[in-house]
Amino acid sequence: MKRIIALILALVMTMALVACGGDKPTTSTPTNPSTPSNPTTSTPATPDKPADPDADKYGGDLIIGNSNAWTSFDPHQQSQSTLGNKYSILHYTEGMAVKDINGKNYPQICDLEESADGLTYKFTLRERYFSNGEKVTIEDVDASIRRGAALLTEATFKKYFEGTTYKVEGNTVVFTTESYNINLLSGLVADGTVFKILPKAICDKYPVTGGTQHASGLVMGATAPIIDKVEDAIGSGPYKISKWREEEFTMVRNDKYVPIVNEGAVGVAKEAKCYLDSITWQLNKDASSRTAATLAGEYDIGSIQAEMTETALAQGLKTRSAGTTWTHGIFFNLDASNSDSPIYNVNIRKAIRAILDVDAIMLAICNGDAKKIDYPLTPTPVVKESAAYHNTMLVDSGEWNVKDKAKAEAYVKAANYDGTPIVYLTNATTTGAFYKTAMVVIPAMESIGLKVELMAVDAGSHGALRKDPKTGHDIGCWEVQKNTENPVLHSTFVTGTQGWWSSPAKDAAIAIMKTTPTGSPESVKAYVDYTQAVIDECPYILFGNPTGTEWSQGNVEKNTAGQMNYYYWNAYFTENPRKR
Repeated sequence: MKRIIALILALVMTMALVACGGDKPTTSTPTNPSTPSNPTTSTPATPDKPADPDADKYGGDLIIGNSNAWTSFDPHQQSQSTLGNKYSILHYTEGMAVKDINGKNYPQICDLEESADGLTYKFTLRERYFSNGEKVTIEDVDASIRRGAALLTEATFKKYFEGTTYKVEGNTVVFTTESYNINLLSGLVADGTVFKILPKAICDKYPVTGGTQHASGLVMGATAPIIDKVEDAIGSGPYKISKWREEEFTMVRNDKYVPIVNEGAVGVAKEAKCYLDSITWQLNKDASSRTAATLAGEYDIGSIQAEMTETALAQGLKTRSAGTTWTHGIFFNLDASNSDSPIYNVNIRKAIRAILDVDAIMLAICNGDAKKIDYPLTPTPVVKESAAYHNTMLVDSGEWNVKDKAKAEAYVKAANYDGTPIVYLTNATTTGAFYKTAMVVIPAMESIGLKVELMAVDAGSHGALRKDPKTGHDIGCWEVQKNTENPVLHSTFVTGTQGWWSSPAKDAAIAIMKTTPTGSPESVKAYVDYTQAVIDECPYILFGNPTGTEWSQGNVEKNTAGQMNYYYWNAYFTENPRKR
């Protein structure tokens, strides 16, 4: 209670200063600390002779006000890989290798060698050190792989390792598959993978029990206690945990860390500069309190409620888009059991696509705030940062967001529509995005002569009904996640779980993408064919991405690329770094 009162007082005082034209803080050039050291490098440059042109960016203690709770820093527990937990896991650990947003692989603990036929992956240990100064060994890598694999769900384990053989050869771990498996490499090197490398001693201290021996040579379906002691959070990442509790945790620079220069990498694979001395996350789920603390300068990075935007800007705070991979869309129930529905006629689906004003829908989703929309709108299953896969075919086709009533009515006429009602499933929460979308989409459908029945249910029922094609709905709006790497890795769009869509063109394209390497010419061409099938058959209609907003004090810069917003090792103070 005292803290909340203090925050409110701080907010009032800050607003008063802004209103009265209060003094701005004086600026000064921060002292340049030495760059991080490690056991295998020479003595770091001294502040008065910086070898690094960015040396003046080093130093300071960043504080982040955060609404995403953290519950664990055990990287091998799949259930712990939430957004809040990623803040700590990705800062203190490294994997064998890492994949960037364009599907390109870069080394971390290991160098990766892929066979030409895509059936063998060899990860050979590099010279890396844990934060306790001990050199990473192949035994550490092996123990971490085995613990991470054993704690996967059975379905995920089989997706990765069915038909795979795992073994250790000297300083190399080897995965060999009977046939090309698109999921294996992604599972091993994706940024959120459970296969982060910890010391074998820590894996042994929190051992797996139970499970069954799998043909791959790994154990499946085991359990293990969650790593819960800060002193056991030992990784080779750019930062290390110094304090951990429910309300706050702090990470400090790992002085044993050697930055990895990955030329051309985007997002999480980018070189970690480790500018900051420390990074502290403070949990604050109350939006008003976070706003007050951000305005009062308690947080270097935080959030601001919409009604306080002008105050924040006048005070000199900066705002940046916090990218998201979540998108809203309309999904048609194309399950065979629903074949007597009007939406089973492709012309009805195309009519709905032609009449929709996607900009109006996005404004409804974002409560009228255009600043919360990630423009340009991208109605594709992959994020626009994906250089390999993202395309503008649908936008360029003249079939999406055209708001063309004449075209829509022509499609309805071609369908010989008989007036059968179309059942629209939505969450009944009137303040929610799904319901607000329905209130834009349904009048548009009715304007071209389609009859619509609203099937509004509670949130729990909505979550269950939308997954079952036999519940009586024809169409519905919900949000799904775009893929940042390879669309075939995301079941939402390629296996029919949304829309229950199957067609010869779509199925052929997906089959190729599942059996060819990510980013290969064959895979990219197949995705083009998949996109053409979406244009021709209209199984779903994606709108675009709402985006979050991250606020910071005027002296904070955060180099973020792509959709990666949960790492802060390249954030820095431009002046007056906070000292704790």
